[in-house]
Amino acid sequence: MPGMDGLSTLREIKKINNVLPVIMVTKSEEEGIMEGAIAGQIADYLIKPINPNQLLIAIKKIFEADEIRRNQIGAQYAEFSAQLNQRLFSNLGCKDWTAIYKDLINWDLILDDINDQALFHTHFLEKMNCNAEFSNFVADNYKNWLKSDDRPQLSFDLVSDYVIPELKNKVPVYLIVLDCMRLDQYRAIEPYLKELFDIDLNMYYSILPTATPYSRNAIFSGLLPSDIARNFPEYWVTSGEIENSRNRNEHQLLDEHIKDLGSDIGPSKYIKIINIEEGNFVARKTSTWKNENLVTLVYNFLDLVAHHRSQDEILKETIPDEQALRAFTKHWFLHSSFYETLKNIAKQKGTVILTTDHGSIRVNRASQLVADKETTTTVRYKQGKNLSCNSKHALLIKEPEEYGLPKRNIIDNYVIGKDDYYFVYPNSFHKYMNLYNGTFQHGGISMEEMLLPLAVCKSKK
Repeated sequence: MPGMDGLSTLREIKKINNVLPVIMVTKSEEEGIMEGAIAGQIADYLIKPINPNQLLIAIKKIFEADEIRRNQIGAQYAEFSAQLNQRLFSNLGCKDWTAIYKDLINWDLILDDINDQALFHTHFLEKMNCNAEFSNFVADNYKNWLKSDDRPQLSFDLVSDYVIPELKNKVPVYLIVLDCMRLDQYRAIEPYLKELFDIDLNMYYSILPTATPYSRNAIFSGLLPSDIARNFPEYWVTSGEIENSRNRNEHQLLDEHIKDLGSDIGPSKYIKIINIEEGNFVARKTSTWKNENLVTLVYNFLDLVAHHRSQDEILKETIPDEQALRAFTKHWFLHSSFYETLKNIAKQKGTVILTTDHGSIRVNRASQLVADKETTTTVRYKQGKNLSCNSKHALLIKEPEEYGLPKRNIIDNYVIGKDDYYFVYPNSFHKYMNLYNGTFQHGGISMEEMLLPLAVCKSKK
């Protein structure tokens, strides 16, 4: 090859056609050449002398790899599906459901890499079936969980079980809540987190409803919503029209909770990030917080995406389904000030407790609800008087305080949607179906909304 070596030729080929598969054949086994070839995105690498069969196999791998992989994955999925259906007929507990959900998410990520619509659809139906069983499991057991220690970790356990133990280690602790992050979204960014931290991934159950005013306040206060309303009435706004006002006092609730747990760290630092400027501010200031005991950061970006997607045609087209939601989350993370903040925390050897308050589910089925005009406007759960719904589609709560929920009057009820159902009114059925069908919502009972990641991230030594 006069005038140009193999690596130079590879670079020129990639300039002409970046996706063209290239097999490199060389007599050299030098590490530098091999690393340069791999960096140049070769498809395979053969060392001379070679025989025709070696070359044939290398070419066959390129042309038939996708089909071979699809066949192997299809066979593996068939085995997983058979085992899953056996598991669903057993007496499942809280940990069993967490394990099933983690397996389903693993398959989400595997199937993202292949283009097999039939397998996608089969997996979608498997998740629907699991969510139906999971929703019934929660509806049957949730009320008893609130009265017993024989239960999963719930939202109000997080500070006592995870934050307080880390505060004893005398390193900066960052409690970071990404509002509305599902497990699959966490898994999309996890590889980049692992470059910065050693991670211990845990799972917990959100309280009901799986909505920010309830679940996030429970995290910070260590209390159920009914207890917050009773003990801190000034923090619990009763009007359904200004529900987001209920999260204005998270910092005060957190400090009170830590104090009640016997910690003497004093006032903590708390920042809520809802726009680019605030995110950039946090990224710049992180290095100055190395002597803080506890810094709490709440990022609202993922929740805003879920809300705006239902109204924005561009976002609907950009994020048509769960696979696109995972890809969007990864893209946002890699270009976000949040990623820069994590890099800064890793440099100061801080510990990050990364979690969320609830997830979201793409709703596909409408369920009719009878309610009066004072009923809340939320899509996956409702609070109002004398609510009437289909019991197969929703959990009807006639005695809110048995579920740790405050009530506005004597006849106040809640309904919480199961599976992927959302509520519509009979007189406006098609209007709301057109508005909400296929959108990502939260507040209800599903694996995506309730089974949530909590990663304890410690800087690499």
